[in-house]
Amino acid sequence: MWSRIKRQPAVGKAVAYYDQLPARDRQALLVLAIALLLALLYFIVWRPAADFHERTLNERENAQELLAWMQSNQEAIEALNPVSSTAAGSNNVEKPADGRALMALITRTADEADLTLQRFEPGEENTVRVWMDSVPYTRVAGWLERLANRHGVIIDQASMDRAETPGIISVRLTLTI
Repeated sequence: MWSRIKRQPAVGKAVAYYDQLPARDRQALLVLAIALLLALLYFIVWRPAADFHERTLNERENAQELLAWMQSNQEAIEALNPVSSTAAGSNNVEKPADGRALMALITRTADEADLTLQRFEPGEENTVRVWMDSVPYTRVAGWLERLANRHGVIIDQASMDRAETPGIISVRLTLTI
């Protein structure tokens, strides 16, 4: 490979020029080339690798601090999201067994919340699509919260449009277990 590079006209001229230089100049040029090579290695290889290493150590330390904080505040964090703590394994959750049970649960709890379902239909694998028009937002929000907290129902998709009257909305939901 070196012989192939030497055959290049520009390289041949540079080697010839280098050979014609006095010994002291060749030594200085060699020292300069080595210094340039070391500088390139430092700035192209070593420095980016060291920066990456330092950055990942900082990220790891931050993640460990966050984990320690989350573990020390686990009860407070779980209290902020009752859906995850009750649905994840508490015995007081009455989770429906299948799509039919989910549909029955939705109609029963909607009646209890004094909500009128305009339309509802079973969807794919244990899902139910629900439509309600001109219903109070607060009732819908309370109903959905009870479904999630007491029965482990998950809101897969939700679309709410406000009506002319303040606090009244039209809702399209996809609920699943």
